[in-house]
Amino acid sequence: MNRYSKHVVAVCTVMMLIAALPAAGQEIDVKEYWLDNGMQVLMVERHEAPTIMASIFARVGSSNETTGITGISHLFEHMMFKGTETIGTKDIKRDRRIMAQLDSLRTLMRAEERTMREKLHRGEIKDMMDPEAKTPRYRELDTVFDSLIVEQRQLIIKDQLDEQYSKHGGSFLNAMTSDDMTMYFVRLPKNKIELFMWLESDRFINPVFREFYSERDVVREERRLGVESTPTGLIEEDFRAMFWKSSSYHWDVIGWPSDLGSITREQADAYYDTYYAPNNLTMILVGDLKPDKLIKLVKKYFERIPRGATDPPDVVTLEEKQHGERRLIAEAETNPKAEIWYHTVAWKHPDSYALEILAGIMSGKTGRLYKKLVEEKGIAKSTAGRRRRMFGGGGLAVRARQDSKRYAGAFMISAEGISDVRAEQLEEAMYEVIENLKKNPVPEEELQKVKNQLRVQKIRFMDIMSGIGILFYLGQNAAKGDWTEANNNPKMCDLVSAEDVQRVANSYFANDQRNVMTINTKGGPKGEGGDSEDPRFIRAVQMIKSMKDAGRLEQMIGMFSMRLDQTEDPEQKTRMEKLLKIANERLKELKAAE
Repeated sequence: MNRYSKHVVAVCTVMMLIAALPAAGQEIDVKEYWLDNGMQVLMVERHEAPTIMASIFARVGSSNETTGITGISHLFEHMMFKGTETIGTKDIKRDRRIMAQLDSLRTLMRAEERTMREKLHRGEIKDMMDPEAKTPRYRELDTVFDSLIVEQRQLIIKDQLDEQYSKHGGSFLNAMTSDDMTMYFVRLPKNKIELFMWLESDRFINPVFREFYSERDVVREERRLGVESTPTGLIEEDFRAMFWKSSSYHWDVIGWPSDLGSITREQADAYYDTYYAPNNLTMILVGDLKPDKLIKLVKKYFERIPRGATDPPDVVTLEEKQHGERRLIAEAETNPKAEIWYHTVAWKHPDSYALEILAGIMSGKTGRLYKKLVEEKGIAKSTAGRRRRMFGGGGLAVRARQDSKRYAGAFMISAEGISDVRAEQLEEAMYEVIENLKKNPVPEEELQKVKNQLRVQKIRFMDIMSGIGILFYLGQNAAKGDWTEANNNPKMCDLVSAEDVQRVANSYFANDQRNVMTINTKGGPKGEGGDSEDPRFIRAVQMIKSMKDAGRLEQMIGMFSMRLDQTEDPEQKTRMEKLLKIANERLKELKAAE
């Protein structure tokens, strides 16, 4: 399993817990500093263990992208592990020469890609990714390109950053990208914090984006595994794109496949210079530290990084008002599912707090959705078989969430049905819950119970893994623009009244503002058809069998293994096991050929 995925389960768990933290709890005591170059530094003392959780948050995510470079924020999550002038290479001069040659070849290959795109538009080819669709000149260039990639790999010292941390007691080195932020983090013994300062300042001032083009392919494989090869991945992607009409939340963090294959190094350099400048970064340190002493070390290493030449541009495209209900109706090899999304409000909006409490009333085993769909009607599953979306709800198959993003918001309600149930039945039961909340105030006892539950969740969350809970919760607010909201949000949620809950339910749950996705089981209630008739499974098999790069295939096998460990749905688990077996067989063939 590669470094990008080895802690992804824990990261996802943390982020799902973050989504369920609106209620009051302990206040975070933060010391804030600003460096001369505009970098923000936040420190939180916690002396339970002699360790420090250290992180750097970049205030950039997929919402800062534009068409043509979608997925570039997530691509940087990968590229920032490729090393620097001193980390990750045996010969930087030769390494640089090869990179320049690769860039020159890609310029020539892009000219051929323009020709192929024109052929695609005219119907002369069906898929630009089909090897048979490549022009003769492109194939010649690609052969030379691959030979340079092989040569460069002889110079690369794999995972040297991870090794440096590990041999000094560091752990949990990883990164994560979301709609509104990108974060890099590691846990270290407190007496090794200067190692973090040296390695990370070097990583941010002297990054070398080696393996840039091959890493784009790795991200495309990640997209195939996480979106295209799953029963409902592409349907859910369609639903998101339908819901977000005009804003840059229109695409998922992973990006569109055509963009992932065409992002240039020049575009990447410009994006980095804009969004990874110190004036767009926040360092957060949580653990056994003394802030006034440690800030001197931070300044020593990070003030040498110059401020960005220009400030990051504002995100100016707003989500346009919806003018009627939208529906996506689909079938898939899965249990029936229904989701209802409503446009709501952004982070820190006055109504966001009441909407978070409303989500708490609907979610959980004592929540109204569970009582209605699972206990009363018996039409929904109790636990979720798959958790692609980061809803709160402790793994339940019925859940609700107020997603307050930086620039807009959505209230999401979701349910997975049992066999022999139609998705439309789930949808209608959800409306029963919604209508009751619109017509009747929530009893004070129920309202207080929800606030108490969420308060306990937050207190427990703050104790996760020697400070990582604090780091994530504080960091997501800092990345959105104001870390103090981490303390303000719980206070505001605690002031929410039953009248507030009823008001926001009536304000935002309008019929002409809802977006509905229903997915029924393909081929009937029991999903007859099998893998042999599933085009996504067939494409995944074809893709694996056509792979020629053993290194990329090994990375893909790592991701397969990770997803297999997370999968609870029996049918999906069977498909993943088949794909894993085919991938391992192909890997043996490639290694035998070497």
